Amino acid sequence: MGRIFGPVASRRLGRSLGVDVIPYKTCSFDCVYCECGGTTDLSVERKNFYPVGDILEELKTRLGQIKESPDILTLSGAGEPTLYSGMGELISGMKDLSGIPVAVITNSSLISMEDVRDELSLADIVVPSLDAAIQTCFEKINRPHPSIRLKNVIGGLTRFIEGYRGEVRLEILLVDGYNTDTENLEGLKTIVSGLDIASIQLNTAVRPGTTGDTRALSRERLEEIRAMFGDRCEIVADVSSKTKYEDGAASENILSMIERRPCTAADISAALGLSVPQTIKLMDSMIASEKVITESKEGMTWYIASNRASR
Repeated sequence: MGRIFGPVASRRLGRSLGVDVIPYKTCSFDCVYCECGGTTDLSVERKNFYPVGDILEELKTRLGQIKESPDILTLSGAGEPTLYSGMGELISGMKDLSGIPVAVITNSSLISMEDVRDELSLADIVVPSLDAAIQTCFEKINRPHPSIRLKNVIGGLTRFIEGYRGEVRLEILLVDGYNTDTENLEGLKTIVSGLDIASIQLNTAVRPGTTGDTRALSRERLEEIRAMFGDRCEIVADVSSKTKYEDGAASENILSMIERRPCTAADISAALGLSVPQTIKLMDSMIASEKVITESKEGMTWYIASNRASR
């Protein structure tokens, strides 16, 4: 599997070309809501998993294939990107190579480490997550590596934001019954009220998670919580359908997406600029060739790469 995927229509970042620097499901958390599947290597050890030069070469090749440059290059994928010890060098190389802004989506687990904060500071946008204000709640929803303490995550996140000159968009993902009690929400409100950030983005567990019992919040409940957090808070919207499909390798691009996270026909349609009927027809052929399987949740059909399902 290549390290570069997309461009995809990101709910948070626009038209994003993804850079996946971590082996599949190597992560510091094993979140109950993770759309990428359960963590197979729970770790806090930073490693140089792939040579920076190889990733930059693949990025250069992919950018040369795209007719219209993406809005942003995003370090994300099926694991925690700050576990990549070459992150700082890679961010600098990506910016020198392309001139395109760089974002990092992180679960904030290693942000208490000074070297991680220094490397993250090279990015133009950082999207950290914070789902809990209470240690027991943190352990329940994020299921972190045993060495990780919530107070250190919060302290590291605060120090990073104080010294960072880029844009921080803090994500809070809510799962009904896991982190939606009043005590946790009030605690989160207190924490984020003192942070100088661009926005607070509320999300919920829409895609299939890892435990089978994750439930999304209703739009009405999300609106109530959004109002509680104030004017900086927004509910993360659905992907737009503005991105146009760029080349003829539809199956390859779709597999690159769904190897990392389940997608609906609407997700794939928005990312590739195809109509939903066209997308469904294409997915049916990929199911017939056993490249893709489906899973149903709350009345929606999710497409999953067969090779991912077998892991």
